[in-house]
Amino acid sequence: MRRKCGPWFSKKVPNVIFVGSQTAGADGNKTSIKLTDGNKIIFSGLGIYYPDGGETQRIGIKPDVVVRPTVESIRNKEDLLLLKALELIDQKK
Repeated sequence: MRRKCGPWFSKKVPNVIFVGSQTAGADGNKTSIKLTDGNKIIFSGLGIYYPDGGETQRIGIKPDVVVRPTVESIRNKEDLLLLKALELIDQKK
């Protein structure tokens, strides 16, 4: 079985914290098959896995700290993800 690396490999790096919201889990390569009627089917064909062997397909990357923009933060042009990341960095000092 072939395995690819992506941001999830950083889960093994000490002191790395993922901040944000869970991704869609649409990963891997894009494979397309042309059908005889001219249509085509497109799907991802490679498995992408966490270092522990867990799948990411249809699951996505799970953040360590969940932060989602709000309507208010968008209106106020506040980057909640950046603010949380800076807060976490300050806590480590």
